[in-house]
Amino acid sequence: MSTIASSFPTTRNSLLRQIALGGLIVGTADAIIYHLLVTSVLGGVPLTAVYQYIASGALGESAYAGGIATALLGVLIHFFIAFVIAGVFILSATRISLLRRYSIVGSLLYGFGVFIVMTMIVTPLSAAPPIPAPTTPQLIVTIVDHILVVGLPLGILVQRNANTN
Repeated sequence: MSTIASSFPTTRNSLLRQIALGGLIVGTADAIIYHLLVTSVLGGVPLTAVYQYIASGALGESAYAGGIATALLGVLIHFFIAFVIAGVFILSATRISLLRRYSIVGSLLYGFGVFIVMTMIVTPLSAAPPIPAPTTPQLIVTIVDHILVVGLPLGILVQRNANTN
């Protein structure tokens, strides 16, 4: 395990590549699995409205009147957040050897932490209009999404790169 802890790439280019890949994986997986399948297909919410809600974090309720333009802004914001989430985890892994050694467990906990921060801090402080409290099944699905779709891929990425370098 000490090999894993000491072999994580720390060059600027490799870290930027990992952050970019992590952000793309997390952003795309979350967009497909949670936004498209869970919220839109199963939940019946139009995909445009999902991304307008994300844009409403910056624009407020006027995001819903912006049509496809504000939905695309929501997509950009979603991916920006995904890159920040990936960057925080990957940069933390370069500095915390325990996180490299136990990257999967750490990433699962990180995914739950992302859920807490987004739900309790980011969304309430944004300009997004309040939405009804989720039902218990919706809450469970959202937590599982953050753990498995946001956290886990980052842990796998860190572990894969630590093992190959």
